[in-house]
This record gives sequence, C-alpha cells and structure tokens, in this order.
Amino acid sequence: MGFKLSLVFGLLLAASLTGNWILIKQIATLKSNQIVLEGKITEQNDSIKQYLAKQEQLSVDLGLLEADKQNALREVTKLRNTFAKHDLDNLALNKPKLVEKIINRGTKQVIDNLVTLTTVSKEPNG
Repeated sequence: MGFKLSLVFGLLLAASLTGNWILIKQIATLKSNQIVLEGKITEQNDSIKQYLAKQEQLSVDLGLLEADKQNALREVTKLRNTFAKHDLDNLALNKPKLVEKIINRGTKQVIDNLVTLTTVSKEPNG
C-alpha cells in the first residue's frame, strides 16, 4: 500500500511540475504579448491624437474658407447692385469712348493682377 501511495504522489508531483512548467511558458508568452499590445496601443493613441489635431486644423481652415466665401458673396452682391443701377447698353450707345476707356483700364488691371499672381519668383530657395 505504501508503494502505491508513493506512486500516486509521485505522479501527482510530476503532473504538478509539468502543469507548472506549462503555466510558466504561457505567462512568458502573455508578458511578451502584453508588451507588443502596449506598444500598439501607444501607436494607436498617437495616431488618434494626430487625427484629432488634423481635424481641428481642417475645421479652422473650413471656417476661414467660409468667411472668405461670405466676403466674396457680399462683393458679388455689391457689384450686382452697382450694375443694376446703371443701364450699360444705353451708356455704351450714347458714350462709347467713355465705356471703352473704362473697360480697357479694367482689363489692363485684371491682366496686371494675373501676371503678378502667376509670376514665379526667381529667388533662390535656400
């Protein structure tokens, strides 16, 4: 009976040691996985912060564009009201030289502005 009891306790000890060894390997694997996951979480958090900062900048830019659009609409309305006050057909028929002079001056101004806006600077970059 003592031999059987020793054999059972020996088997239980062997099973316990084997289970312990398996658990230690699993714990090591889990620890390495945790380190990898913590790195990925940090990357994701940084990515989210960058995305939110970009969204905020886009929101600011959108607000500026909206303000520019409103200013342009006001300017268009102002010009429409100005042209609505004048009968350009009648003026062109009665005073063609005056209208031609005004149109030529305005056209020259627009062309000068386009040249200024589209001219590439010849300054060195650095």
